[in-house]
Amino acid sequence: MKNAAIFLTLLLFATESFGQAPTKQTFSKDYYLQKSKSQKTTAWILLGTGLGIAAVGGVVQLIEVSNSGSWLTDYTGAYIAIGGGMVALTSIPFFISSSKYREKAASVTIGNQNILLPSTKGFSLTAQPTISLKIGL
Repeated sequence: MKNAAIFLTLLLFATESFGQAPTKQTFSKDYYLQKSKSQKTTAWILLGTGLGIAAVGGVVQLIEVSNSGSWLTDYTGAYIAIGGGMVALTSIPFFISSSKYREKAASVTIGNQNILLPSTKGFSLTAQPTISLKIGL
């Protein structure tokens, strides 16, 4: 009984692994450039939005202070400004990943390489597509 349970479990795992769809990996230069562009656009949007929100929060706080005459009244504008600053800070990882994708795009090249293959009359040169990745040290 124990052997039958193990066999059925292994059979289910094998069936599941063959039923999975293959993942498509794209290593083209255009893919990395598009990814870099979208990351940079997201970063600029976050930075602009965050700075705008921080400016509005600062103006709200200054208006509140000028109306009341004291700094100890209401901190709504300060909280808005801090939130805007945090949104602006979230753009930093997007700028970093954008530059990394741009470096990957510069290091990936697709081309053809001539290789010798045996044939019936000896050896013949055949073009083989290649993807080369330059790793900077």
